Amino acid sequence: MQTIYYFAFLTLLFAIVQPSTITINTGLGQCLSDLATQELAVSYNYLQLSSKFGTASAYPGFSSFFTKLSDEDSSKAYDLVKFLALRRAQLTRLIHKDGLKIRSELSNVLDVYQGLIEARRQNREVWKDVVRCHQEADGSKDANVQDYLESHLLDHHIEIDKLLGDLEHRINDVQVSDKKLTIFMIDEELLETYGDRRKDVFS
Repeated sequence: MQTIYYFAFLTLLFAIVQPSTITINTGLGQCLSDLATQELAVSYNYLQLSSKFGTASAYPGFSSFFTKLSDEDSSKAYDLVKFLALRRAQLTRLIHKDGLKIRSELSNVLDVYQGLIEARRQNREVWKDVVRCHQEADGSKDANVQDYLESHLLDHHIEIDKLLGDLEHRINDVQVSDKKLTIFMIDEELLETYGDRRKDVFS
């Protein structure tokens, strides 16, 4: 619900600051707005994983971990839209015409390892979109947008990829007989790091 309020505020902000002069290339601005849609969609997909592991699998650590990732990507979407507004980009739409895409693959996730694989896959898709917008900014000679993408989004998605990859490998590199114990131990680590945030999703 907080995300909805954020975007309602930002939509109003766009209406206020829209000028007659375009300060961001229209194609670049649309690429960035589509990227904001992706960030928001990923946020909801992380919440779906959080719900799945917080209820059916009873892994509070992994549930809280995905809630944290959801919060981060929601914040990235909010900050990106605010950046577009402050840069006074002229857009035909703020959210992608197809809306938010909730990944159908997540409904088939049965265990933590599969969840990590799907989470890493969707993070890499957004990462590719960040690179695409960065290339668009390079073509438009917009160093400010390039700097924003590098410092606010590119580093973030590289870090998340490494984090998810590390968890994935820790589970995959042990014997089959040790996987459940390894997942339990990782879950305890994540719970200690992020606290039990299931109430943020289910309350």
